[in-house]
Amino acid sequence: MTLQIEIVTDTRRLAAVRQEWQELWERSAATIFQSHEWISGWAVGVRDRKEIRLQIALARDGQRLVAAMACAVHRRTGIRILTFAAQSFSDYCDAMVDPAYDDTAVFPLLWGGLRQFGGFDLINFQQVRPDAKCRGFLDQLVRDRNGLRCADRAERCMRIDNRWPDGEAFFRSLNKKGRNNHTRGKRILGELGGEVRFRVLDPSEPGGPAIDQILRLKHTWLLANDPNSTLLGDDKLVLRAIMDKAWQSGRARIFLLECGEKIVAASFNFVYAGRMEAYFTAYDAAFERASPGTILIVEYARWSFDRGLAHVDFLRGEEAFKFRMANAETLLTSFSGARTLLGQMAISGHRWLSRYRQRHDARVPRQDSQLEAAD
Repeated sequence: MTLQIEIVTDTRRLAAVRQEWQELWERSAATIFQSHEWISGWAVGVRDRKEIRLQIALARDGQRLVAAMACAVHRRTGIRILTFAAQSFSDYCDAMVDPAYDDTAVFPLLWGGLRQFGGFDLINFQQVRPDAKCRGFLDQLVRDRNGLRCADRAERCMRIDNRWPDGEAFFRSLNKKGRNNHTRGKRILGELGGEVRFRVLDPSEPGGPAIDQILRLKHTWLLANDPNSTLLGDDKLVLRAIMDKAWQSGRARIFLLECGEKIVAASFNFVYAGRMEAYFTAYDAAFERASPGTILIVEYARWSFDRGLAHVDFLRGEEAFKFRMANAETLLTSFSGARTLLGQMAISGHRWLSRYRQRHDARVPRQDSQLEAAD
């Protein structure tokens, strides 16, 4: 197969290929996280960060774009690390290949183009689904001992597969405690703030004010519960750029739970290709006693199944509510490796440090054992 490989390294060139990228995205049935809006939103958000550089491999057959593998290089403590573009903001990372072309022939060309372009020492690909387009190729690199290793632990994404004729049937399938908690929570909200209302914003409406409120709610929660979160720093601006682009794409919905005139919980979700993906949720801690986040989840699940969507995907994270409500899961795999001697040295150093810490922890007596000895 004769394909021309191009490596895109700047946002202007990325913007120039928008139309053909989106046409490839449609043909390849990729997730929202491979769409041009998602990748370009992230790229605009990080364009002033000198430690991050785009490195996107495109493959063309003549004038036709037939594959894309969106990557980026991050420099950390002098080490250059190749990741998927927008990896830390994406839940499912992958490449795109036109279904008319053979994956097994295209991926070696994309990967060869990235390696030949160089500029990285380590490889760190995360959030790869079992059915990802690139999964077979990455697995083959691992089997061939070709510079990649597969992580031992798989990350879990929980979801609710639709097994009901409508949203009401889904709600009735919840156990008695779940239904009672839902009713009780709405009653508490009413007592705290007035009339309770579930509302959906679609892309025909301005999304900016609601996105601002979601981010404010999350900011307040993080200050109290996770003060080291990167979303309290520059990543908040990157996330906003991504969410703005996703809203403009027409594939996002904002689900609101309101009490009186106040938003007590909100979720920024994606609805496309007959499914829902719940991406970013926040709630007002002042109403925590009513569990407004859980109420909102039940409401947008009912909304989804009333419209015949195949599933509600909670994406990454192993919060307790997901295990209570989910009936299916997807396991995500990570791949890592070295390209240069510096990368190999970094991996060796990391492994040595990990073994040292394990030996050190094994030698340190547990606190309860020390107390027993003192007794």
